[in-house]
Amino acid sequence: MSKTAETILKTTIGRVVVYFDGARIFRSGKTELKKGYQLVRVPGLTKKLIKDSVRVSGKGKGSLGAIDVETKYQEEVSHEGLKKLIQEEKTLQKELVALQEKLEFARHQNDKMLVLSEKFATEFPQWLASGESQIGTLSEFLAFETKSKDANMKKRQKFEDDIEKLTLKIQTLQAEINEFRNLSHVEQTTDIVIGVDVTQAGPFIFDFSYQAKGVSWEPSYDVDLKIENAVLKGVALVNNRTLEDWKNVALTISTAVFKPIRIIDPNPFYIDIYSPSSRMASYASAPAPMRKMKKMAKEVAKDYEREDALEELAIMDEPTAQIKESPSGVQSFEISGKWSIPSDGNNHPVTLTTHELKTVKEFYWSATASLGVIALDKITNGDAIILAGNAKVYADGEFIGETYIDQIAPGEEFKLGAREELKMKAEKKLLKRVKEKAGMIKGKRAISYKYELKINNYRKLDAAITIKDVIPYSHSERIKVKNFEPSLVPVKENLGIQTWNLKLKPGEEYKVTYSYEVEWEKDYSISPPLP
Repeated sequence: MSKTAETILKTTIGRVVVYFDGARIFRSGKTELKKGYQLVRVPGLTKKLIKDSVRVSGKGKGSLGAIDVETKYQEEVSHEGLKKLIQEEKTLQKELVALQEKLEFARHQNDKMLVLSEKFATEFPQWLASGESQIGTLSEFLAFETKSKDANMKKRQKFEDDIEKLTLKIQTLQAEINEFRNLSHVEQTTDIVIGVDVTQAGPFIFDFSYQAKGVSWEPSYDVDLKIENAVLKGVALVNNRTLEDWKNVALTISTAVFKPIRIIDPNPFYIDIYSPSSRMASYASAPAPMRKMKKMAKEVAKDYEREDALEELAIMDEPTAQIKESPSGVQSFEISGKWSIPSDGNNHPVTLTTHELKTVKEFYWSATASLGVIALDKITNGDAIILAGNAKVYADGEFIGETYIDQIAPGEEFKLGAREELKMKAEKKLLKRVKEKAGMIKGKRAISYKYELKINNYRKLDAAITIKDVIPYSHSERIKVKNFEPSLVPVKENLGIQTWNLKLKPGEEYKVTYSYEVEWEKDYSISPPLP
């Protein structure tokens, strides 16, 4: 029985549709065929091809027959792919070591802060009694301690998340390296074999499509906050590990599936009856000079001020995609032009969309925080769905930080871009502090306070600002916080946290004053000490 004639068909990738967890690859090729039944073989396709996803169509004088998908094994001729993966693993291992060192440094910072806090708690009462320090030092230290611990916790969480992601990436890479390092040193590929009954000799064109594993994409955003709008640029970070390079292909990104600075509200200021077991009452250790504590605090503060340089993205003209939505809600982004994405496992950015969205500036100030007025943009989404993803945030082109955007529905409002607003100023001032003399109140002690909150708007536009301050809140029946008298009634009060909403015109100054009194039984002490 004579062997069926076989023709090798060279094909090129012309189009790729990238899904969240795979891709559909479109190939085509042209050849001359003689009359009669014969086989057309497309060799050397990726081993990550999903066999039952192969589809074939053709043009020419004849008809298509059976289609087979065969796995082939052959000796590796080149180890370039293995070398590339090994080099990438080395690079990632270096990045992992650097992240682990940063995490260890952040933990060391936290340990130093704990030691400093413990020393301060133990020795401050003695400094106060000896006149070496004043009660205001306690408030300053508590504010510094809160800010430092919060910043350190954020750093450690980010380093831990980055280490986890990088470790997973290294493990995936190592698994691929192990695929290269099998005992037989053979390369696995896939062939597509098509039976063709040619009725008239001549040219034939074949079109193939198949799905492949080893491809993913994730949304990412650049958001530039302008005065009246926010420019949101959506980017797809495409990762190709199919072992096939895509060169000059038409690219479509599909949502089909084959997963800071923030505003910090003040904490309630709880006060209670002093207990000798409190750490503030411990005098076991010898007092350290105040200057040593100040030096230690400066060292901790210096640690927290260390920042890595932030590199802004270059602004370039980029093509945007044509968006299509299927009846099932799947969005497709057809990218203009031709794209080349190698199978190197790196993320390759592809611009999807650019939207100008309406935004309104909102302002916040907490009298207990060390930062000044915080600006935030309340953005209203347009008609498109914003997928969840990481975002780099800019204010008029100046990089201000990174955040994560949850999925946003059409027309939904969301907030971005917390940063300090230098054209607004706010300050809190103690106007009066009166300590009742012994015997004035039978069996009681009392201190009355009067404060002023002053806000200035130096912007050329109106500014709506939310202000928060805190007065003591008692956990004990022996302590009463009473006679709270504000010049402007707060819109909200919770556990001593007072909230005001103001609207200031350009150049306007506004003052809010309030007073209150703390009264307690004279045989007890308050913890923590009152300001």
